[in-house]
Formats: sequence, structure tokens, C-alpha cells
Amino acid sequence: MKQLQGIPSNRVTEILEYSYQFFNHVMSKPDFDYYMRNLAAVNWEISVLLLDDDDNIKGTYILGNHQITSMLDADEYLGLNGVEGVLLCVDESIRGLGYGNQLKDYPKTLGYDYIWGQQFIPLGNLNDWLKRRELVGETEYVYITAEKYI
Repeated sequence: MKQLQGIPSNRVTEILEYSYQFFNHVMSKPDFDYYMRNLAAVNWEISVLLLDDDDNIKGTYILGNHQITSMLDADEYLGLNGVEGVLLCVDESIRGLGYGNQLKDYPKTLGYDYIWGQQFIPLGNLNDWLKRRELVGETEYVYITAEKYI
């Protein structure tokens, strides 16, 4: 398994299609596309892709530039430089082998003060995120979690 840091522009559409596979039971395709293109300030240069030896996508962690304070009042994060964890996907064929944690640990290497993200409530995976993050907010559709690195 190899990790590609910075996602090439010629693979963005492929990555979006791959990612949608994991969320089609939560969001319709138009809603997913709208979320990815308009709500998330995706930064493909810092996002990461996990590929097998044949260059097939096996996972991705799409990162963005929004600060947590764009989503909620979070005074403890004012003045800190954060990165948004927009979307994390790990292929079922490699789950439980540590690749998800490898992808989750990657943003720590980028020099940010914290990472934050939104977890769709219907996914039922909040407890997985709370192993490393804290719950800092909630809307009708998502939980908002964050992990400080400093």
C-alpha cells in the first residue's frame, strides 16, 4: 500500500466517485456533489490518497481550509490554525489493518494546531471519532468534532 500526498487534479473526479460509494446511503448524489464542491474548501494539495500496488484507490482523506469557527462559536480555537477533515474513506477490503488510523494521523504532520470535522449522524460512527477527538457541537445532520495538536 502506498500513500500519495497531494491529490493530482486528473484523479479528483475518480476520488469523488470513490468517496460517494461510502456515503450513498446517507446522501443523494446531487447533495454529495454540492457538499464536496461548495461547502467544503477542499485543499487537494494537502489531501492524501491511499493506493494499492496497481494504483487503485483504497482510501482517501480529503482535507480543507475552513476553520472550525466558520461552523460554530468556538472561542478556544480563535487564533489557532486548523485544518478541516472533510471526508475520510477506507476500502472495506483493508479495514481493521491500521490504514484508517494512518490516514487520520497524516494531518498531524502538516503543522496545523488542530483538525476538525463533521460526522454525519446517520453514519453512527461518532464513538469512533471520539477516540481521538472531542465533541464540540451538533446540528440537525452532523456532529462537529475536533482534536488539538498543540
